[in-house]
Amino acid sequence: MEYRLITLIDITATGQYRFDPLRQKEQNQQQNFDTVLQTLGLRANTYFYMKPRILESNGKKFGFSVNQSVKVWQFEWRMEIDDIFTANGDPLYWLRRDFNHIPIIPNLDEMVLLKRPMLITEGDETNIIFSLTDK
Repeated sequence: MEYRLITLIDITATGQYRFDPLRQKEQNQQQNFDTVLQTLGLRANTYFYMKPRILESNGKKFGFSVNQSVKVWQFEWRMEIDDIFTANGDPLYWLRRDFNHIPIIPNLDEMVLLKRPMLITEGDETNIIFSLTDK
């Protein structure tokens, strides 16, 4: 089972792990991506083949309430255990709950001003959406 997330939060995987005052933005971007991986890893090991990629289009097209051109980050992965996020017949149930209100570092390359510096999975402030891939 393969999963996909699309988020308005900058989760660029820069590989910048060490503190360098000249590369603070890249370190913050990497920290946001690491937050995604660590949250996924609470349930099982995560496997991915590609870093998050950046897309740009109207936010409504991606399922967000933002009706303007936005930059989004798309990331696909699989878990070592199938159906690890399933509950009540919903294969994404625990993803939405695990990620809701997880803190992030804002004001990187996002095109949307966030009201709160956290991942939000439901309501008008939703900034991360999960789905299954067609693979």
